[in-house]
Amino acid sequence: MTAAYRLFKTSLLIGCLALTMPGFANASESAHKVERDYPIYPDAPATQLPSRVTAKNTGCMSCHLETDQPSMHASQAVNLGCVDCHGGDQRITAPTNAGPGDQSYVDARNAAHVLPLYPDDWNFPSSANPTETYTLLNRESSEYVRFVNPSDYRVARRACGACHMDLIGAAERSLMSTSAMLWGGASYNNGILPYKNYVLGEAYTSDGTTAAIVNPSVPDEAMLARGVLPILYPLPAWEVIPPGDIFRVFERGGRNIANLFPETAIPNQIGQIQRLEEPGRPDFKQSNRGPATGGRIAVPVINITKTRLNDPHMWFMGTNNNPGDYRHSGCAGCHTVYANDRDPRHSGPYAASGHSGKTRTIDPTISLAEEGHPITHSFTRAIPTSQCMSCHMHQPNMFVNTFLGYTMWDYESDAPFMWPDEQKYPTADELKDAYGKNPEGAAVRGKWIDQKFLRQVSEMNPELNDTQFADYHGHGWNFRAIFSRDRKGNLLDDKGKTVSDDDPEKFKKAVHMSSIHLDKGMHCVDCHFAQDNHGTGNIHGEVAAAVEIMCKDCHGTPDKYPNLLTTGPAAPPEGTDLSLIRNPDGKKRFEWQQDKLIQRSILNPGMEWEMSLVKDSVTPGHSQYNAKSARAKAAACEGFMAYPCGDAPGLRIRSGVPAPCITRATKEWTGRMSTETRGTSAIAACADRQIKTADRGRIMASTFVMV
Repeated sequence: MTAAYRLFKTSLLIGCLALTMPGFANASESAHKVERDYPIYPDAPATQLPSRVTAKNTGCMSCHLETDQPSMHASQAVNLGCVDCHGGDQRITAPTNAGPGDQSYVDARNAAHVLPLYPDDWNFPSSANPTETYTLLNRESSEYVRFVNPSDYRVARRACGACHMDLIGAAERSLMSTSAMLWGGASYNNGILPYKNYVLGEAYTSDGTTAAIVNPSVPDEAMLARGVLPILYPLPAWEVIPPGDIFRVFERGGRNIANLFPETAIPNQIGQIQRLEEPGRPDFKQSNRGPATGGRIAVPVINITKTRLNDPHMWFMGTNNNPGDYRHSGCAGCHTVYANDRDPRHSGPYAASGHSGKTRTIDPTISLAEEGHPITHSFTRAIPTSQCMSCHMHQPNMFVNTFLGYTMWDYESDAPFMWPDEQKYPTADELKDAYGKNPEGAAVRGKWIDQKFLRQVSEMNPELNDTQFADYHGHGWNFRAIFSRDRKGNLLDDKGKTVSDDDPEKFKKAVHMSSIHLDKGMHCVDCHFAQDNHGTGNIHGEVAAAVEIMCKDCHGTPDKYPNLLTTGPAAPPEGTDLSLIRNPDGKKRFEWQQDKLIQRSILNPGMEWEMSLVKDSVTPGHSQYNAKSARAKAAACEGFMAYPCGDAPGLRIRSGVPAPCITRATKEWTGRMSTETRGTSAIAACADRQIKTADRGRIMASTFVMV
């Protein structure tokens, strides 16, 4: 690290520690707080005898009677009692012949349970996730946070650390927790900080105070080159950051009222009631006062803060108010599944549970009609894509909608179904209420601000003319399906033929542009395994640097079959051996069966598919040979498929000549590489080394088609 970088790091740390809000702790000062004196609840043990677990659970099970997975783990080898994870008093038992409405029952429940500091905010005594909690987890006591979610990162070390400390540390430093790419990209692009190597990230201590997060080792040059960061600092408070002034308001010249904010003791210091401004200068100033006072704040910073609260990562719960928003924080944010989407392609076997966050638990104390509960009291590795979408449906969070074949609704397709017959003019109260549910400006004027309407939007699909809607609605948004169309907008089927717009089955016949992986029955977790989901243990600032898996790890290359060792930017030096992974049913995730590579679904036992192998697709005479695939692969060379120009073994394009190198020109066009030649001449210079000049025109033409 250079001296300048160390100086910058020290100065920024001092600044952030001085300016940062204490965990956004003042977000709800008006909430009613109950002062409590908590006992010390022991940490969960790594091992104990089953008889000890039975003794610990006696009090809890006297009310709950039964539960889905007593230890949250499917494995019977895990011996954990209720209080080991949640805390509470195991000695309290249910009073005889008393029901939930009896005072003796209520007294016993309150004595056995850990009670919250903010009972109103938690809708106590309900155990459902409250809606729109934002920073409630930072304000609440760590004892109660542990009680409602032992896997929350503020307390996971105590509840889960005896067995999973390495995973907890990695997850806390992962991009799913730090939000480093959103905060870093937004702060750089908006002129807040001048650093492309990001320095801001999200982390909290057990009491909800914002914290810097440090890489477990000082990155050397090789690690820095692979995107590892040494430290991330908290986002400074928006109230005290001077504006970058790149978004100043420029209007036509006109009369200027002196100031939005009266100057104390100098009401009109220059003796003018109004004055004229020159054209091209702002006629509405943020304030005449100093930076970070009046209206002179860093507007992008408050927007970053609001975005992270409306669109939380793993340090906070989902907003738990729309289909697609139901989840908890920490490890449970992924490993405890909620009902978010009724589409079996998105949710797999969980689709039958609906999309309104209702449970199917066998615990008689949990209401099956109440929203905000997980489907069952259990952890799982069989995580459906619908659970991933509770975060990844927003652009700053890797827009995974395209994997499912959806994009943001354009506010126009099938508009008569979505907008009221007459223009709405919302009041200030209606605006405030609407923005709490959905931050987009259009929603308050549309029908979908009504959550009952929103939840049945996908049920209108049979009646729609122009699009089909998804069944998930994260943030209260609508997502429309993308179909294959020609340049005139006509729907196309899988043969490339036009589907009539009058055909009542047109959306079934047209090609829905979802990923081929989804079409085969795959979910996100069928490609992204433990490390991609938990993190490497190092701090990364961008997703591309944190990915372990690459396409060739499973599909191979034109001249080699896959060896099932990961090779991505964040892969271990020798790679992770995918052939060793087993599914919860004990079967291998990947298995060679003669000359075929089989992958088994982690969500659907019994489902498997044959992997498409690149080498087979480009080998003439092979049953899997595909001329289009061979042509596409033949156009690749250095920087794409790891071949130097013309060295792709055995590959030839249609004319039988070696494949031209297109990478040099591509890199030049994207600004990542400069060459002595420009434009098409870069391709020609490479092709000259392989083919005759007379063939260049034909090769050039085919190259541009492939690009």
